[in-house]
Amino acid sequence: MLKWIEIDRRVIKANARAIKRELKPGVKFMAVVKADGYGHGAAEAARAALAGGADQLGVLTAEEGARLRAEGLKAPIACLAPSLPEEAGDIVRNRLIPTVDGLPFAKVFARRGSAARPLPCRVDVDLGLRRWGVAPGDLPAFTKALSGLKTVRPLAFSAHLAYAPQKNMVEAEEKLRRFAALAEAARLSWPDLGADAANSSVFCDLPHWQLDMVRIGNLLYGIYPSKYYLKKKGGPPVPGLERPWKFFARIISIKKVRRGESLGYSSEYVAPRDMRVATIPAGYSDGLSMEPRGGGIRVDAGFAYWGVLRGRKAPFIGRPGIIHTLLDISAVPGAAAGDPVALHARRTAANARIPRIYRG
Repeated sequence: MLKWIEIDRRVIKANARAIKRELKPGVKFMAVVKADGYGHGAAEAARAALAGGADQLGVLTAEEGARLRAEGLKAPIACLAPSLPEEAGDIVRNRLIPTVDGLPFAKVFARRGSAARPLPCRVDVDLGLRRWGVAPGDLPAFTKALSGLKTVRPLAFSAHLAYAPQKNMVEAEEKLRRFAALAEAARLSWPDLGADAANSSVFCDLPHWQLDMVRIGNLLYGIYPSKYYLKKKGGPPVPGLERPWKFFARIISIKKVRRGESLGYSSEYVAPRDMRVATIPAGYSDGLSMEPRGGGIRVDAGFAYWGVLRGRKAPFIGRPGIIHTLLDISAVPGAAAGDPVALHARRTAANARIPRIYRG
């Protein structure tokens, strides 16, 4: 096998347990497995997260939820984006919890429920991200109209903040206070309504806003979205997280290049010294960057545009091709054809044809 992706289910499970330990008493944990579990495999990630203590699952669309049901997942599954009226039947058949932010869907959805067994849903509020959700000023009228549909029962009041770690924290605090007040007002119509607005970033930087549930994606996969807590407290907000996803490609060729020789497309790279150059059969079609090495991109645990070969850095040379990349292996003595190189690729962009090997 020339290239493959290894995914360790035990790490996802352990990460879920670590997140669970940081929750306040009574706070629930939604494991977000949208976009094929952030590239880890939605069903595999979901099972591992549930085994680690997650209470329910979050996907983006009804189609994603249906695939999880087809894989045998029994846990509650919430669709975090609004659905279209024509999806109402599939949502009911697959026992999904849709997000509602408009009456056209709500009315079609309500026709499939009964007063004795009202259908669960989530109500989303737009706090400025402007992608979906009910505008705060429209909530009184929307709440009144939705309350009139006796065959629908909102379970949760949700929002997603336009929060960028460390950049608009004061604004985020103000919006979360407003959201909490809106949720409290909505409980006059639905007394058992829960509230959730904390994704991984809010959970890390503003942990006092866990509310009734947190929705965690990045942290579940060992990705810290913010360094604020590291600077403030000197440690991660959720200790012990690891990354379960690793991408490998084997060296298929090694060349000696003399100082001053040009190589790569357009001869854009000129060797600054005598070098050993390796070729791996992975490129931008596999999710590797199309940019030259360097810059601010971080590759895995602190590696910027390079792979890891025999425990040492092997920087990219020039731009990755569609299915190959050149590496400088001058600082890796003994490197040989067939050696595996650990690589970075954006998990959700990694080529689906690359074999996935699950561990644990």
